Amino acid sequence: MKTLIKNTDIYLESSILKSGYIVINGDKIESVKKKKTEIDESEYKVINARGAISAPGYMDSHCHGGNGFDCNDGTVEAVIGMSEFYLTRGVTSYYPTTSSDSLNKIEKAFECIRKVKNEHSSRGVEILGLHMEGPFINPKYKGCQAEKYILELTDENFKIIERNSDIIKRITIAPETGSNMTKIPRLCKLGIVVSGGHSDATYDQVLEAHKRGMMMTTHLFNSMSTIRKEGPYRISGMLEASLNIDTLYTEIIADRKHLPDELMQIACKCKGKKMIMVCSDANRGAGKTEGGSIYTCGQEAIIVDGVAMVPDRSSFASSITPVDQMVRNLINYTSISKIDAVNMASANIARMMGSFDRKGSIAADKDADIVFLDSDFFVKAVMCRGKICHGSL
Repeated sequence: MKTLIKNTDIYLESSILKSGYIVINGDKIESVKKKKTEIDESEYKVINARGAISAPGYMDSHCHGGNGFDCNDGTVEAVIGMSEFYLTRGVTSYYPTTSSDSLNKIEKAFECIRKVKNEHSSRGVEILGLHMEGPFINPKYKGCQAEKYILELTDENFKIIERNSDIIKRITIAPETGSNMTKIPRLCKLGIVVSGGHSDATYDQVLEAHKRGMMMTTHLFNSMSTIRKEGPYRISGMLEASLNIDTLYTEIIADRKHLPDELMQIACKCKGKKMIMVCSDANRGAGKTEGGSIYTCGQEAIIVDGVAMVPDRSSFASSITPVDQMVRNLINYTSISKIDAVNMASANIARMMGSFDRKGSIAADKDADIVFLDSDFFVKAVMCRGKICHGSL
């Protein structure tokens, strides 16, 4: 029997359908209907949303851990634990993200993510692949990544990517380092989204990398080069390139710690509403209370003031804020519209990551991934491919 969701305001990609209906057939959305449409409810399993918002399930293409778990733990239990936690925060699909570590440990993490993707995704949150952040980055902009594990992307080191190209869907590299620039076309041929980050690249180097196939940059404003002065001249960096190259996607960590509100607004004014993705960049501390220490990105970090930092407080160490809170931050503290904030956590990610054919919006023939929200955008229930997997209405 088909499912009918009624009494809900539906967030479409460019409009809000007030008091609409969503028809679901199996795991797919069959149609979206207006209130005035004649519908015989006796033919459906009816879910009364009772005025809740229906938004496309949130996505996250940059997420290291949560609720005490981390991808680099290299266990199936860690990946499942992450997935179960993010389901409660409205995430219906994501890309678990590894950080700089020994290549053996990274590959073990790959194996676990692959196993959960193939054997457990049907239970709720769907793993669409993974994001490999490091170790092929620039030590100058390492952020919280452990410097002892940072490597050049040599031909020998490239083999770990080739062996695991079935599961790696995104990689963050510093394009200016070693032979990294020349490897970009090879990465693209493997179907991997190349993102520039943890980088000291100049504007011209970013432009060259973009021409070779690099399509986005990682956590805008954070761990990337900016304007430098050489004699009387000013040389732009990855930050300026990210803001100015119209065809280059970027992402923001909207926890109000990594970026103050005005920088999020500047990013949106420069990039437009469709070229920015929200990412949690969250570590195992997400979901934990204030205080304490954690192990992330190959080293110890402390949780202070709602964010993780390296012990000397010289750098953030990923965030502890899930995507649902970031959507609320954008809505409540910037001039970004509700629709645009939702799209930054769904449609924009699906489009950049190549999954927009079935993810990222509430539309016919897409997966029935829906997050049901109250008027303040807190999660009430989550549907993954046609099944309520968390909460109730």
